[in-house]
Amino acid sequence: MRFHWLLLSILSTLLFAIPAQAGRLLYWRFESNDNRLVFTTDSQVQPRAQLIPNPTRVVLDLPGIILERPSVNQAIGGTIKSVRIGQFNAQTTRLVIELAEGYTLDPQKVTVKGISPTQWSVDLPTPQRIARPSTSPSLPPGSTPAPLRPFSGPPVRTSNDFQVTRSGLFIKLERNGSNSQIQVNRSDDRKTIEFILPEASLPQSLLNQTKLVNKYGVGEIRFEQTRTSPPEARITMRVAKDSPNWQGYYSRLGGLVLLPKGGISRVRDLTSPEPSANNNPSNSVSQNPSNSVSQNQLPTISAIQLINNDTQLLIQSNKPIRGRGNLDRRTGVYTINIPNTQLAEPVVGPQLGKNSPIYELKVRQLNPESVEILVKPSPGIRFGKLTQPNQQVLALDVNSVQTLAISPEPKPLDILPPANASVPPINSYPTDSSSGAPKGRVLVIIDPGHGGKDPGAVGLRGLEEKNVILPISLDVSRLLQEQGVQVKLTRNADYFVSLRGRADLANRVGADIFVSIHANAVGGSRSHINGVEVFYYGHKDLSEAIHSSIVRSVNVDDRGVKKGRFYVLRKSGMPASLVEVGFVTGTEDNRKLSNPAYRLKMAQAIAQGILDYIRQKRL
Repeated sequence: MRFHWLLLSILSTLLFAIPAQAGRLLYWRFESNDNRLVFTTDSQVQPRAQLIPNPTRVVLDLPGIILERPSVNQAIGGTIKSVRIGQFNAQTTRLVIELAEGYTLDPQKVTVKGISPTQWSVDLPTPQRIARPSTSPSLPPGSTPAPLRPFSGPPVRTSNDFQVTRSGLFIKLERNGSNSQIQVNRSDDRKTIEFILPEASLPQSLLNQTKLVNKYGVGEIRFEQTRTSPPEARITMRVAKDSPNWQGYYSRLGGLVLLPKGGISRVRDLTSPEPSANNNPSNSVSQNPSNSVSQNQLPTISAIQLINNDTQLLIQSNKPIRGRGNLDRRTGVYTINIPNTQLAEPVVGPQLGKNSPIYELKVRQLNPESVEILVKPSPGIRFGKLTQPNQQVLALDVNSVQTLAISPEPKPLDILPPANASVPPINSYPTDSSSGAPKGRVLVIIDPGHGGKDPGAVGLRGLEEKNVILPISLDVSRLLQEQGVQVKLTRNADYFVSLRGRADLANRVGADIFVSIHANAVGGSRSHINGVEVFYYGHKDLSEAIHSSIVRSVNVDDRGVKKGRFYVLRKSGMPASLVEVGFVTGTEDNRKLSNPAYRLKMAQAIAQGILDYIRQKRL
């Protein structure tokens, strides 16, 4: 398959002139979940984009824009290797999205779109493997696939933040309170134990992560930050039903220690015993003599094979079996659990060569009467359904993503100009008819909450509050300035500012209006909670004007105007409002707030509300 040349066809009437004075790149972020790069400049820009092969890169040049900071090279991971940003020449900033080796993109599906004259997004299709001739030799006639050995369990990924110790589990965390009590709850079916930690904050590396343990009767452990102000952490363990209760202690080393009541001697591992030093595979399965008769009667899995041109993975037994499959959409790993079954010694498995659709295959005797198979796909491979062709066979569909041939030349990419008609025009700020100048000298402080080391709330799919509210705040600032309003930002990039520093800035410069922009969050499984809410402390009119503008023009649930004792509201000596633009933990809001076009509409509504207030008060 060959790429077709794409002609850059932008009408001259839609082009934006490059400003005589160079603008700046204010903000950028790569959203891995959506394969999207978004960036904001402080003046209008017309990007130039092309796709360059070997390795595959999407290159965007921003004429008239300077970086004003050192070059950036951020590793992404997966099929996207990195994003690089640097100064291409004195008047051009260059952004480069580089794919992982062996992947390319269909240029006709790359969308470079103007959300506004200063805000753009680059949406990438799913990267596809480059079609290359197969280099893996076929098996000689009569040869057999490689034997598999049961494994003792997936290795526990330990770090300084989470460790499996000889006596239990250790989790690093920060505590804001010294007398907070650990709450321990065990489910009615005894299969989960939950620890609620008031006034405690988890490290960033553990937020919304699930770690496999398979030791001390613990299958896996889940980490959640259910609240950020005041903080509250939740740790949930999946345990064996007959496991003893667990208890938690705060460590003097700055973390949490989890121990089974009665000590480690009271728990049984969920994993099979480690193979002995003589490497006898049979030692990796329990050798309890009392189980020998029942095990001899169990179905035995003897072979796991790739068939039908590597499109199906077959699991074969000598007797009827039943299996259950589960796909981890985050990692792509497919887990197959087969109860009342045992493994042959050895199990015959497929050859996993360079071009195999399966990157890794692990089989283990989970307990004396249960088998677990973990299948990790190669890049560009997705697993389908687990089916049962007959009573003694399970089959997992193996689907290859469409491959593309390498294009030898760069390809220019289509660029869609901002669709300004999709955003309602902002009402003009009142001006002096004789001069056209704005009335008065209104100064507005726009405060993007959190930033830098403080990500704020972390929601579904890892969406961080600070990455939602900064682009909204930058757009609010730009829209107000376009109407002649003076604006100062408490921060204009991803760095940390204290609460006191934000309020002090507003008081020091004598601001007339203070608006702090945030995104909300709730803990637990309450993803049904969505909506915007606006807070005030002493002056309600400003919050009501912003709230009215948002619910009038943005499709979002309305949670009303409320009084709140937020620090920046109490300590700012001018009308102040705090806007929660939605819940990053809410199913609906998370999807909307991940969309740059929706964020622009929210910014438009906030700016309009501020202008409405200025008009009402005749400032």
